[in-house]
Amino acid sequence: MTELAIGLITSLFSFSCGLLYQKARAMVVSRRTSEEARRIGEERHPSFTMKWLVEYYFRRDLMHELLLVETDQRRNFIPFLTKNSWKVDEADESGLLDQCVPHPLSDAPLKENVLHRRGKYLEGVSGGPEEWNDLLACAERIEETPNGPRIKVHLAEYFQYLSSCGSLEDETYDAIRRPGRKTPIRDEALSSIAAASQNPLGAHGLGMQVALVYGDATEYKILVQRRSNSVALYGGALAVVPVFGCQTLDITAQTHLSFFHNFLRETYEELYGGTEVERRGPQVDPTWFYSKPPVARLLDYHASGILSFRILGFGIDALNGEVNVAALALITDSAVAAREIREMRVNWEVQQISAWHLFGEELDVGLTRGDFSPGSAYAIARAREYLAGRR
Repeated sequence: MTELAIGLITSLFSFSCGLLYQKARAMVVSRRTSEEARRIGEERHPSFTMKWLVEYYFRRDLMHELLLVETDQRRNFIPFLTKNSWKVDEADESGLLDQCVPHPLSDAPLKENVLHRRGKYLEGVSGGPEEWNDLLACAERIEETPNGPRIKVHLAEYFQYLSSCGSLEDETYDAIRRPGRKTPIRDEALSSIAAASQNPLGAHGLGMQVALVYGDATEYKILVQRRSNSVALYGGALAVVPVFGCQTLDITAQTHLSFFHNFLRETYEELYGGTEVERRGPQVDPTWFYSKPPVARLLDYHASGILSFRILGFGIDALNGEVNVAALALITDSAVAAREIREMRVNWEVQQISAWHLFGEELDVGLTRGDFSPGSAYAIARAREYLAGRR
């Protein structure tokens, strides 16, 4: 009897210890996961890297290659590589893009460690039915020609883009957290505009940042979004809307790239909650969504002159080497703008959207404090320059 009691007590003790161990282990794992999520969220906001990146180019005497934002209150450098020849007011997209069909494909390698890290906060990267790895437009190189700059286009899979640009991001985050750490990838691929223009990592994304502005010469307002934490870059940051990576018409190598088509597609998705068009679907006609009411109205406004769409320039995000083209979508009929805003609803890429005064103090503060993604800061700065003479 005594031996049985001792055995029961021993078993109960072992069972209790096991439960306590499992509970303690779960608490440690939960704490680590929470801390990692906090660290990743902190890193992905543009304010985390802004100071370090500006100092990197300052040490190389290349401040003139960075975007300078000047307001009535202060001036500030933004980690966005650009130059005057890349300001191309109302450029024709066919003149800016150097592309051929079928498009060449990137041979950039996949980096499993980089993809694994992004799988912690991005849907569709870590496997499963929602995995997404379609083709994106990338900048193979940027050339200066007698007729202006030209962006040579090739295509890369989404995972190639994440691997190439993500390796630069991760190296930068590590260098900020561990001062004095070397940055060999940046020193080779992104040490200057000249180096970055050759896009040596093989899959530098080609994205757009569109300033959607409405009003007239007395007052302009711009739509500003706070990005979702589920997007690939700058989750939680402020940005213009829409913001997107470019794709060909039917998301294959067999059709050309159109900035205006991409603008319509992303406006339909980000501002009207439309079915996502960047995934290959059963539709034969890649412009199938043009008949959807919001897009049909935009096309009518564009045809009648109520909506204008202008490319204003481009540059290179100094964090990851992505080429960002800035555009202005201007609605000059306030009544039309008001009707459309009532119809708009955000999708998963956006936390919220609000209208800010384009030349207002609130926007000044956000730009100089580092609240905006660098590409969006450039789009806003260029929209201000373009519209300043019309006020």
